[in-house]
This record gives sequence, C-alpha cells and structure tokens, in this order.
Amino acid sequence: MRYLYIIAVVLCIMGCNSEVKEEVPDVSNIDVKYKTVRFELILTNILKSSEKALGLQMIPQTHGHFYNIYFEKVLPVKGFGSREFVTNLDSLWHDQENIKLYNEVTKMYGDFKPQQKEIDQAYRYMKFYFPDFVPPNVYTFISDLGNQVFLFPDKDKDGVGIGLDMFLGDEFPYVQFSKENPAFSQYLSRTFNSDHIARKVMYLIIDDMVGPPIGDRLLDHMIHNGKKLYILDKVLPMAHDSIVMEYSGEETEWVKNSELSMWAFFFDQDLFYETNSMKINKYVNDSPDSPGMPSEAPGRTANYMGWQIVKAYMNKYKNTSMDQLIQLNDTQFIMDKSRYKPKRR
Repeated sequence: MRYLYIIAVVLCIMGCNSEVKEEVPDVSNIDVKYKTVRFELILTNILKSSEKALGLQMIPQTHGHFYNIYFEKVLPVKGFGSREFVTNLDSLWHDQENIKLYNEVTKMYGDFKPQQKEIDQAYRYMKFYFPDFVPPNVYTFISDLGNQVFLFPDKDKDGVGIGLDMFLGDEFPYVQFSKENPAFSQYLSRTFNSDHIARKVMYLIIDDMVGPPIGDRLLDHMIHNGKKLYILDKVLPMAHDSIVMEYSGEETEWVKNSELSMWAFFFDQDLFYETNSMKINKYVNDSPDSPGMPSEAPGRTANYMGWQIVKAYMNKYKNTSMDQLIQLNDTQFIMDKSRYKPKRR
C-alpha cells in the first residue's frame, strides 16, 4: 500500500507560536480494532438496579481481567469474592465524596468521543510505524484519585486503564485531597486534563515497548528517554511539543532557546557519563527544576536533549525503522553518529 504524505500545520495549544512539523503519513486507511469500555458507567448502572448482585456476577463474563484488577488493586473493596462484597461496594460507591467525584467525571467525560478519537488516531500511527502493533482495549474508570493510566493483560491482547478522575483539569483541587502527596504537586497536576489523556496512554504503551534503559549513565537515560519521546512525537503528530514533553508553554520555549547552554552545562559538569542516580535523577525523572540551571529551567532537561539527539540521528539515517531504533542500544554510537549540534538562539 502506498502512503501519501502531508505537511501538518500544528497549532500551539499552550499559548506558544504555531509550528510546522515534518511530513506526516496518511493513516486514514489503516484499520485498528479494539474496544472501549466505560467501566464507571457500567458499574453505576448496576448499583442503581434492583439486581445488584446478579449484575456484578455478569461483569466477569465480559470484562473479567479488568474486573479482578480493579477490585483487587485499583479500588480494593473488603470482602471481594464473598457475600459482603456487594454491600461493601454499594456503600463505598454511594459515599458522598465518591458521588461528587463521579459527578465531576460524568460532567467532563459524559461524552468520551473526542478523547477516543485522539487515541484511535494515535493507534493508527502506531500501526503505521509498527505493523505488528496490537491496539490495547481501553477501559475508563474512577480510581478514587489513586491511578491514572496502566497496562494489563486483557484476554488475547493488552488493555489500558484510564482513571478519568485523574484528568479533571486545572480547576479541580487535587492538592486539597492530599497536601503531602507529591503526585499532586502543581508541576505534575497541571497535566491532569483531557489534553494529556492520549499522550499519557501512548507514552505508557511506548515505555512498555522500549523497555528499561541499557546502562546507568546519564547519557544512557538521555538517549533512552529521547527514543520514547521521538516515537511519541511521531504517533501524536498534531500534539505540540509542550504536550509531548509535559511542559508549560514557557518551559517549552525555554528549553528550545537554551539547547546550547544546557549542552554546555552537562559537559562542564561532567554529567554525560555520571552514574550516581542522586546527581542525575532530576534531569531525567519528574522534577520541578534542573539543579544548577537557571530557575526557568524545568526538570527532565536531559530527556529533551536526548530527544533532539535521537531526532538528529533519525534525520541523518532516514532508512532506520522505529524497531531498529529501539534495538539500537549503543547510546554512544547514537550520540556520535547523530552529529548533534545544539541550536544557537
């Protein structure tokens, strides 16, 4: 099959300037088969009925894998598998705080079609770049503010769970529920919105596909995470870089304008070959900042640099497939062959 290419004009949704990305494949003829299950709606309808016990017994016949994971791991209910389970679940589900949470979710995601369309399109791009890709089934649920996205085995394929209560937007007071919980820090919770659902789902799938890094050096993590961001950018071609990186618009502009100074920093501090996780953690993992850099610098700056290095490599060796990129484990080789040169701005 021949694929036509179009130039995508990408509108910045985070208040930045518009940008034009590279050629994007036409995937309209690619078929992806998976199911979307609104588990929170199924559960609510059952608990509203007069045959609660019977309704709950029927779920495992169609959604057994998710049913077990949900009630054992995501929303543990006392007496799971026993007679008390129905009573305990009904009591928990109708708790006033849970009712408020459910109402917020249904208010925002009563119609999940826009988000489903984004995931569906991303699945098509995954299928284009990885022909053997099997799209995971999608399950939405309410996690009691405990889970955002996760993968699990679902019959003959994978499933991906999406905790919609963890995507209620900037107006939802996450920090009030647990002020000491670092997961609700502002630099993280600002991504708890509908714009990031497809991004988090696809990054989860790509992370599972790529596997762990080969080596403990900052360079190893930098290139490894750069690969994932490169693939993510390809399967979400209409997403702005701020979504791909999960940065604010200002942070995105800062890293774009500071490639040379970031490169010089890592070089001057002898960090490329550093293996001490305490020294390199904030440059590759979630963090509000990058120690030693200006206050405007966000965390994970090494990942952004890794993305640019991988991008330079793939632009130079255009016949390299995505599978080949994943299998290429020599990070020094990628660094050297990319001939990456930080941009001067």
